[in-house]
Amino acid sequence: MAVSGKTSKISSIVATLCIMIYVVAVVFGVVRVIVDIGDRRNLAYREFEALVDRSSAFAEHFGFFSPAHQEGIREFVASSHTLLGVIVSGSGGDFAVERSPGNSIVWAGNTPRFRTGLGLPAQPLFLPLTVEGHTNVSIQALYSTINNPFLVRVLRDTLLAVLVALAIAFIMLIVELTQRDRSYYQAASGETTAHAKTKGAPPAIGDEEDDPHGLFTSRGNIGWESYTHDRLSSELHRCASFEQDLVYMVMEFKCDEKIEDPVYLLFADEAVIYFTMRDLIFEMGEKGLSVIIPSVDLEQAMARAEDFRVRVANRLPEHFESREKLYIGLSSRSGRLIEAGRLMMEASTALEKTQEEPVSHIVAFKSDPEKYRKFIKRRS
Repeated sequence: MAVSGKTSKISSIVATLCIMIYVVAVVFGVVRVIVDIGDRRNLAYREFEALVDRSSAFAEHFGFFSPAHQEGIREFVASSHTLLGVIVSGSGGDFAVERSPGNSIVWAGNTPRFRTGLGLPAQPLFLPLTVEGHTNVSIQALYSTINNPFLVRVLRDTLLAVLVALAIAFIMLIVELTQRDRSYYQAASGETTAHAKTKGAPPAIGDEEDDPHGLFTSRGNIGWESYTHDRLSSELHRCASFEQDLVYMVMEFKCDEKIEDPVYLLFADEAVIYFTMRDLIFEMGEKGLSVIIPSVDLEQAMARAEDFRVRVANRLPEHFESREKLYIGLSSRSGRLIEAGRLMMEASTALEKTQEEPVSHIVAFKSDPEKYRKFIKRRS
């Protein structure tokens, strides 16, 4: 069973959903922080106004800078949600209170100053006071615009949402990769034997050629010919889902003598080394093999085909005297929603064309969009 269009569609939906979760989590977190900053700023203004009223009242009843006056301000700052420090100044000197000693106020001699370098989260407030018998009286407060525990909660919630989205994306990736190769491994376990069907009779017991087992053949250590159709179908579905091109290549030696098994193994090994993916290379008859090349177009594949012919001639000269004996046919998906059987037929047709005069050792089947549409219409 190949990767279906439905599975790929679900993967695309899940990917979109994950991206939406990322964006929503980040935007929602930023909005929560901005709203909290505004709320804390308003709260700081209200608390500062209440502090001014309390300071004026205590100064009037107990005396300006009296112990009761100072204690009243100290208690207010300790219970405040936003105020970090307060400085009260008058003609008789200065009085400073901090919520956390040493964090918001520094002294220059007998003069207190709010600590610099606190950054954006700390903002000053200032109001003059009217106290009978005193001049130049003022009160300043430093307040925090960021609620650190709240910020930690927002960051935690955002991180959890992102991690959930990543987990979903990872699970879907594993599922899709598993689905992609399911048909290939089912075929390898002997559940389907398309090769036996082409023979028109059940495979003979003990006949390895008609009864494939395992992933790779003993002759070439590459894929069984009977697995080609299923794997090509799987790769076509995958490439169509990701809008990638794919080329199917068939190659065959045109010679009268039979290619012995050790020589064929050398030839197959060169194909594996060059095309790198053993599970996308398959035996084809007694003298050839086929290759599925995803994510390349037809022109790139033709250049690689010629390069491989040169490689075989140079590396195996004692067995293949001339690269002229190796003929190659190719066909590509070229943006079409094409079936594996159709693509295999096109590549085989291209291989047959290599025998025509004048001799061309590499022929590519180039699809005609108009003819292909007519073909699809006849099939529907």
